[in-house]
Amino acid sequence: MNYKRLENESDKDLINRICSEKDEIGSWQTVADIINNILGTNFTESKYRKNFRLYSEGYKDSQMKAIEEHDFELEKKLKEIKKERIKLQTLNAERNKIDRIEARKELYYEQIGNMITTLEPLVFNDWEPNIAQIEEDHKEEYLLTIADIHSGATFKTEYNEYSPAIMLDRFDELTQKTISFIKKHNCKVLHVVGLGDFIQGCIHMNDLKINDSTVVKATVQVSQAMAEFLNKISKYARIDYYHIISSNHSQMRYLGTKASELMGEDMEYIIGHYIKDSLVNNKNVDVFVDEEASDYKEFEILNYKIIAMHGHQVKDINTLLNSISSKRNEMIDYIILGHQHNHKIITGNDGCTYDTEVLVSPSFVGSDPFADSIMKGSKAAVMIYGFHEYEGHNETYKFILN
Repeated sequence: MNYKRLENESDKDLINRICSEKDEIGSWQTVADIINNILGTNFTESKYRKNFRLYSEGYKDSQMKAIEEHDFELEKKLKEIKKERIKLQTLNAERNKIDRIEARKELYYEQIGNMITTLEPLVFNDWEPNIAQIEEDHKEEYLLTIADIHSGATFKTEYNEYSPAIMLDRFDELTQKTISFIKKHNCKVLHVVGLGDFIQGCIHMNDLKINDSTVVKATVQVSQAMAEFLNKISKYARIDYYHIISSNHSQMRYLGTKASELMGEDMEYIIGHYIKDSLVNNKNVDVFVDEEASDYKEFEILNYKIIAMHGHQVKDINTLLNSISSKRNEMIDYIILGHQHNHKIITGNDGCTYDTEVLVSPSFVGSDPFADSIMKGSKAAVMIYGFHEYEGHNETYKFILN
């Protein structure tokens, strides 16, 4: 074989090239003879053989290192790609979640609107309050509290039965008892507060078992029933109605979402504004409902500062008066609550001529299967509290409805 140096080939490259062809050349001695002849050297075949072995081992090591570095970089890029894909999937999931919530909201409002258009408008009366008589009798005023109607629920317990039809019967019973009370006490002004949980809603799996109708239907039905109740009793007294727009069962809390996660999305807002719109032309009724999400409603009776709330976020009812008074940096005289499904009166402090108190209203729905299971059932009822201009809360009346 005629071996020559290639163009621009170094001695080292020439030696490694010829050594790599040893199997074709024959023996290592022949390889040594060819290289010595080209380079003009006189090295033994052992030198070339050993040097080429070291070169080959180093070449393989460098190849393995390059492969490992390449695999490392490839794995790193794959991890980055996977991470970016997860980010994109997360963003898409959140976007889809938001889209579903928005779609459900729109569907709720469309369904409610469709049901409202099928209802008969209220018929108003021409009775006008005697303002002079009201001012003369201003030493005593009354507050009627309605809490936890749970419209849509259907169940039967040992001492209670409930359904949409029974709810309407109880409103009729309440209407007659309220009118009798107004006449008996010569009441010219009646304050009424709706303390939330007007619908059963769907915040627990158990709600699916006891709901007799859709949440939308239950919402419209209780809104109309409450508006009709206020309209009927307004023939006999002037009515100030306060509606709480934050509670727990009325939250649009789809199964799997957390409590109060969508605080501003509360069906009580729709209920309160339906009542207000229904009675807008009734000059004997004023409806007070907030435009923005709020935990409570503040109003006054005979200059007593009163805060009404549903009560689902209250941690300690015994310290509630002091906590809210301290937070607001003003004296709160009375706090009106629902949520607990039984009646309580908790004294806070004594004032100059009266006691500050937390007044807990019983539930309109009465004992349900859960209440019975924990032995805390109570009759379906509403309360009327009398307030004296000096003595504060000094009268309590309970209307049992079942």
